[in-house]
Amino acid sequence: MPPKLISHLFPCLIFVTLLLLTLYFNLLSHTQPSSPSPPCNLFKGKWVLDPTRQPLYNHTCPFHRNAWNCLKSQRQNMGLINSWKWVPESCTLPRVDPTRFLGLMRNRNIGFVGDSLNENFLVSFLCVLRVADMGAKKWKRKGAWKGAYFPKFNVTVAYHRAVLLAKYKWQPKQSMVGDQGGLKGIHRVDVDIPADDWVNITDFYDVLVFNTGHWWGYDKFPKERPLVFYHAGQPISPPLEMLDGLKLVLENMVSYIQKKFPSKTLKFWRLQSPRHFYGGEWNQNGSCLFNEPLKESQQQWCEQRSKVSESSD
Repeated sequence: MPPKLISHLFPCLIFVTLLLLTLYFNLLSHTQPSSPSPPCNLFKGKWVLDPTRQPLYNHTCPFHRNAWNCLKSQRQNMGLINSWKWVPESCTLPRVDPTRFLGLMRNRNIGFVGDSLNENFLVSFLCVLRVADMGAKKWKRKGAWKGAYFPKFNVTVAYHRAVLLAKYKWQPKQSMVGDQGGLKGIHRVDVDIPADDWVNITDFYDVLVFNTGHWWGYDKFPKERPLVFYHAGQPISPPLEMLDGLKLVLENMVSYIQKKFPSKTLKFWRLQSPRHFYGGEWNQNGSCLFNEPLKESQQQWCEQRSKVSESSD
């Protein structure tokens, strides 16, 4: 080929080559699967004030305990308190739709096991779900502390009170000889035996939510009425400190759940919320005066106050 012809064709060949490469890479980008987006972290976010937000239920909900019915008692600033909503950073969290939720859970049962943190959530949850089935009835079977049955959807939601999860009972001091450091008795905790309140629910619930934590403190079990931990019917030696006992209870309860509950049962462990009493503990004229979510500095203050309470005992 004459050199002059090559010189004229060369720019055209470069252009065609680049065009083909561009088309090829575009084709690859469409045929190769796109990388999956990172999962939504619902727990990373913040509380946002939404003045238009209103509760889904009112004070007439029959599942409230009268002493805790803030709507009925007309607690101050309830309108402001109910206007807060949780907003995740990187995704959207829609408000619960009770009709859709019960429809998805049709012919299934949901159980909560633990302390009053789970109980408080359950009460609000039952009142929300009742919006979709006003024929809901109170339900207290299989050792449940409280619950509800929603006949329109054949769904049961209930709470089993087991503040330590493990079985425990009060044993008064047997001997009256000597002061024994002011000891009045012990609370025996069998770390390997679940509490009676939930031992017979292994095949009933399709979803279970467990929690414990707020009772593991010296305000609940002071030194004159301590927790003493047992395993296989015998006291553990040397005696365990309270938090070491909590760790052992959790290990044993998780093992029990894995062995006794069907693998198809959906299980959750719920964490604690910060303590927020002001002017005293819950049984010492303490009040909850906050109208907005606790700030991080206030949460640290609550944690420090708990540690001070432990050290003073």
